[in-house]
Amino acid sequence: MITIDTINMCSHLQRKLFEKDGQYHSLWIAIQDDSELTAVVRSRQLHIYRNGKKVLVLAGESAPKIIREDPICKLLQIERIKWMEQRFNNALAAIKDGATNYQKTIKEDIAELNKYYSSELWKQDFAADEAGILPPDLKRGVLSEDGIWNLLADYRDIQKKKQ
Repeated sequence: MITIDTINMCSHLQRKLFEKDGQYHSLWIAIQDDSELTAVVRSRQLHIYRNGKKVLVLAGESAPKIIREDPICKLLQIERIKWMEQRFNNALAAIKDGATNYQKTIKEDIAELNKYYSSELWKQDFAADEAGILPPDLKRGVLSEDGIWNLLADYRDIQKKKQ
C-alpha cells in the first residue's frame, strides 16, 4: 500500500485520485495493488515510478504526461475513455430528455467533453480505437467524431435559443 504526503498535492488532483467518481480513482487503486509502483508528490503533481524509473506524471488540471510506455499508462487511457463516456452519456440523456434543469447538471460534463474533444488526448484515443488497440468490450461512443460533435453542437444551439 502506497502512502503519500498529500499536503502539497493539487486539490484537483486529490479529487481525481481519491474520490470514487474521480477520473484517476481506478488508476490509484491499481497503483496500490502493484508492488513495483511507487508514487511521490512533487510540484503539486503525482510522479509515478516503476522499479525506480519514472513512467507517468499526473497533474490536477493539466493532461497526464507519459514518460515511458508502461501498463499503467494503458490503464490511464482506458479509464479516461470510460470517464469521458460517462459524461458523454449523461449529457446526451439530459439533452434528449429535455430536462429543464439540465444546464446545471451537465454544464461541467459539456465543459470536460469540449476540452477533451479539442485535445491531443482525444486524438490519441481515437487513433487507438481506429487501430483496434482498445479492448473490444470498452464502450466508446465518445470517440465517435459525429457523436461528440453533434452533442456539442446541440448544446450550443440550445444555449443560443435560451438567449
